[in-house]
Amino acid sequence: MLTAKQIVEKGLLKLEHTKGKPAQIGYDLSLKQVNQIGDPNGRDGVYYRHQIGKVLKDRTELTTYTPYPLVSLEGAHGWLLYPGTYDITFNEGCKIPGNLVGLIRQRSSLLRNGTILHSSVFDPGFETEFMGTVMVVNETIFIEENARVAQIYFHECDEVDELYDGQWMHDKQRNK
Repeated sequence: MLTAKQIVEKGLLKLEHTKGKPAQIGYDLSLKQVNQIGDPNGRDGVYYRHQIGKVLKDRTELTTYTPYPLVSLEGAHGWLLYPGTYDITFNEGCKIPGNLVGLIRQRSSLLRNGTILHSSVFDPGFETEFMGTVMVVNETIFIEENARVAQIYFHECDEVDELYDGQWMHDKQRNK
């Protein structure tokens, strides 16, 4: 695994908007935006193709995303999150070369409060201005805007034959 110093020196993170900071291993990521996944009125917001015999291949259809409002609580600005699933965006982006893979984990303060981040593998070649992942809230929690909520760390791997160029590159899926 790479140290924070190595991550910064190799330019793996885009830190122009960072509110995060170096950690012992990896780099702390800060919360920029929260969107609720699914219909806020409790209806099923997941997009399904209801055609018998057809299988959705090579693309992930987006669920319904509802921007979650910032609130003020005791002088702090942030999000009052109720149990549910949220799409979160960090202030930090990334540019991963062909010989590294990135993983994101929640900080212990979230885990101890019943909130879990689920992150996919950040593949070699992936690049975006603002990384994101999914957060599952099990107990109501208030998270301040720009709070350090996650940590990204990198593992070295053999150089891959083909770099990532999928639907999430440069966050183009949401920027349609």
